[in-house]
Amino acid sequence: MKNRVGRIIVALVFLVGFAFYTYDQEKNSMHSDDVAFFGEAKGLNAQAFEGVSMEAEPSPEEIVGQPMEQAAEPEATPEATVEPTPEPTPSIPQVDITSWELILVNADNRLGSDWTPERVITVSDSQCPIDSRIEEPLMAMAQACKDAGLSVYLSSGYRSYSEQAANFTRVCNNNGVADGKDANGFYITMPAGGSEHQTGLAVDITDRYYEIKNASLENTDTFKWLKEHCTEYGFILRFPKDKEEITGVMYEPFHFRYVGVEVAKYMTENNLCLEEFVALYQE
Repeated sequence: MKNRVGRIIVALVFLVGFAFYTYDQEKNSMHSDDVAFFGEAKGLNAQAFEGVSMEAEPSPEEIVGQPMEQAAEPEATPEATVEPTPEPTPSIPQVDITSWELILVNADNRLGSDWTPERVITVSDSQCPIDSRIEEPLMAMAQACKDAGLSVYLSSGYRSYSEQAANFTRVCNNNGVADGKDANGFYITMPAGGSEHQTGLAVDITDRYYEIKNASLENTDTFKWLKEHCTEYGFILRFPKDKEEITGVMYEPFHFRYVGVEVAKYMTENNLCLEEFVALYQE
């Protein structure tokens, strides 16, 4: 009996001791003291993280609804400029530069006193002497000009060497010069042998008779028509105003020279005088 009571008393003591131990452990746990010691959470201390980026990545919720930053479009590479293929310089006409219609006569290339055209004829009505080989194109051009309602006067054609010598003296005396040149050094009349009129291939064409022919004739309707259409018949304006330094002759808007249709068109289209055209073949 005494042993049984003793075990009960021991058991009660053990239970009381266990209860007291459990209570003491619960009292010293982290659930209260940690918080009381450290205080309330106030976030990270920025000073402890100098040099470290504090920016947080945006959450998916923050991204939704915001326009996305578009990648910069690459600059368009400009297309290479395609240079137009230059028009090829037309080849010079395949002509015989020594042919009769291309004879070059000027102050540096003079004809002898005995030089004459193959055959000289006088065209009807005007009594203008010319090389017979230009009769057809010359008369066709004159007729076309008349058909356009204009008057045509063939004032001067072929002149022999002696006739040109007399003409040179007369013009020089009338103008008070000795060398046949004006104040700019350009011929107003050529010395004998240097005039194209000796070839019979050149004709002074005006709308009527003029005792003195000068640059003012460019204002006549006949000249304007001839300048525009003469190449169709194989003629050129022999002494244009922009070629005086090359021809050595003053501007003569009345002196037309036969060279043939092909050559006349080529020279006009390329703005060449006869000296320049002949030089193309010498090169």
